[in-house]
Amino acid sequence: MGPTAHESSKPATGASLAPGPLFIVAMWRGGSSLLYALLNKHPQVALTFEADLWLLRSVFRKPPAYCDWAARWELRYGALTRHGIVANDLPREAANFPTAFTAFHQAYAIRKGAVIWGDKSPIYYDSLPALAKLFPQARFIIQWRDPAATANAIARAAQAGAPSYQKRGVYLRGLIGYQVLKRGVDALLSRGQPVCQITYEELTSDTAKVMREVCRFLEIPYRDELADLRGADRSAIFEEEFFSLVRGDEIVSTPRTVILDPATRWKIDSYVKLWKRRYNNQWPPSVLTDADHVALPRLPQRVGNQVAYRALRAFEQFREVCFAYAPMALLQSYGSRRRGLRFPADKQTGNAQDQI
Repeated sequence: MGPTAHESSKPATGASLAPGPLFIVAMWRGGSSLLYALLNKHPQVALTFEADLWLLRSVFRKPPAYCDWAARWELRYGALTRHGIVANDLPREAANFPTAFTAFHQAYAIRKGAVIWGDKSPIYYDSLPALAKLFPQARFIIQWRDPAATANAIARAAQAGAPSYQKRGVYLRGLIGYQVLKRGVDALLSRGQPVCQITYEELTSDTAKVMREVCRFLEIPYRDELADLRGADRSAIFEEEFFSLVRGDEIVSTPRTVILDPATRWKIDSYVKLWKRRYNNQWPPSVLTDADHVALPRLPQRVGNQVAYRALRAFEQFREVCFAYAPMALLQSYGSRRRGLRFPADKQTGNAQDQI
């Protein structure tokens, strides 16, 4: 049994912040919101929830006098408001992305009295080596989930009315992006970057075991309440119904109803079979119930999927640059017409990695 007294886990008076950020990364609908809620109960940890300043990094290419990164960031994601940080808590002039990122996330950790700072978000899935280069002392927790279960969670969100999960290409991004994330993790490991890998399935079925592993990785004492959602601070999490489970007190481990269409499931299974062959059945964490009857994806299909994925990512990146440079008045007008939604419209549900 780990220590239960709060005093045993509080950072020592005058304890310094961790030298680098912690990133929790999973694919969309990978269940990392559960890990975020549990880990943030620790008094030494203060992670932000999908602050996603990384998506606005191109704004720092603008001349300093026009680098209105904080205003655009708040307009798009409401990051300052959601985390209770005011503009005066941040440096008036941030010369680059690492400076702004560090200032915001450390301010959030200092307010809590924590030493570990960073962000939880799926948007880092294809940028792990770049983040490690910018933050050499960064640590990464990667959460995997069965690709079919992840896709089924996307289907359930779409069925419930989430616009971002009803768009074309959402399954493709999740599927091809899954291997992109794997390659990024392998790159981190090859350069000796600290990486902890867990699975959503084990987190929900044996929560205490996984949280002990995470605490060992972070070199902080384990606390019994980390295996329980009760008392977790969910104030920074978006308020949509798709986060209803992580807002509750029960960790749900039972399988969800399968509503994924057969064609999509077949495609996912074919890629899972291919990946298991490449990685000697060590990855991904998935069980093929009828592996003998699953056909491997043909080369033309794989090439076509890669081309489509790259086109999708190019469009998404172009949209991010547009937001960084578009006139603020235009963006504010757009936001007012879509009252109740942050720009873009898919942000509140598009990154929803709830335990669904």
